[in-house]
Amino acid sequence: MLDECGNPEIVGNLGASLYRIKKAHLRVVDGFVVPVNQEIEFGLSNEILRDYDKLEAKSAVLRASYVDPKVFDSETIRDVKRNDLISTISYVQQNAGRRGDPAAVVVQENLEAEFSGTIHSYNPVTHDQNEILIEANIWMNETVLSGETDADMILINKSTGAVAVESNEDSEICLTPEQIERLHNLIRKVEKQFDHPVSVDWCFDHGILFILHARPINKITHERYEI
Repeated sequence: MLDECGNPEIVGNLGASLYRIKKAHLRVVDGFVVPVNQEIEFGLSNEILRDYDKLEAKSAVLRASYVDPKVFDSETIRDVKRNDLISTISYVQQNAGRRGDPAAVVVQENLEAEFSGTIHSYNPVTHDQNEILIEANIWMNETVLSGETDADMILINKSTGAVAVESNEDSEICLTPEQIERLHNLIRKVEKQFDHPVSVDWCFDHGILFILHARPINKITHERYEI
């Protein structure tokens, strides 16, 4: 499962990041990792399906976890059913192989979250390191991460704790003050864990806050890459 290995040469940088986060007693979505360059043979297929059957969700989310920390692929394959799991894992492996970038495959429970987005431990737009920036949207989707839609923007001043918000709708922002405070506490914990400015992809599912991704922010180039 996700707490079994933290070596990026084996589980890729996404898998290693999730391992590190879970070891810090922060919540990630349950799942497991198919190691780098692991051929899907009959015995391994049965092992993968046994791990899948331990998950509570009825479908899975698959993501490539690359060995190279500078390779980032935002493609996410959602709602993968048991009967399609092995073939979809093989597809992700082959796609990574065609790119020439070795990758493990992270398999996690498919959540239908109420809210999702990204939080940055400093503002990547203005490069103000005294501001935390939260981007948020309703539902579990890729729109915030891919830039397909305008997200609610929430700024938190690190010195004063003051919150400024900007919604893309006429109504109020999608997050409550309590959820904003939970995200604020989360980013402080993750930044402390990695001892580096970070961007964290998150979601609220049935009121529970999950970490989906965690990436360092390069202070000089402001480039985001996998841990």
